[in-house]
Amino acid sequence: MNYPKLNVLKYKIIIPLLVFLIGTEVLCAVVYKISYTNQEQVRDKAALNAVSYADRMITDLDKGITITKSLEQIIISENGQIEHFEKVAENMIFDSIQSIQLAPDGVVTDIYPSTGNEAGKIDLLHDKDRSRISCYARDNHTIITQGPFKLKQGEYGIAVRNPVYLKDKNGHEYFWGFTIVILRVPDIFSDSIS
Repeated sequence: MNYPKLNVLKYKIIIPLLVFLIGTEVLCAVVYKISYTNQEQVRDKAALNAVSYADRMITDLDKGITITKSLEQIIISENGQIEHFEKVAENMIFDSIQSIQLAPDGVVTDIYPSTGNEAGKIDLLHDKDRSRISCYARDNHTIITQGPFKLKQGEYGIAVRNPVYLKDKNGHEYFWGFTIVILRVPDIFSDSIS
């Protein structure tokens, strides 16, 4: 009867096995906690990035609206004309703007910068993708934004269109056209567009 040797053998196997199992459980708990903390950090970083990009987009939209309103005031003060459009637009443009445009009677005739934007000269009131919202802006005297959409130039953009109204010699208001700013869509939004 070798009972004492069998008990010693059991303890030599059971104790290391228990230590191994407990160690494995502790290690799994630590790995889980690290993974969970890492996921929280990634989530927090994504939320901060979203807020940052949203704030940037709001700022860019506000600047775009301000530019369209400034152009509107020039057109009103000059009774439907704008002298030296390219120079005026050059002084207003900033890095997030793809182009600044004028669309008398809803037809884009002037674009700054003109190079590479020739395809943007379209009739907004009759274009299949832009007519509905452009007519809404015209008929409701409201600034509209449209996009993001693929521009004819190939990039993605957001259009800010401001309908401009003048008064004839009898004091009756009539639609002059649109002042427009096309904002570039930041790269961060390119994946979400598709």
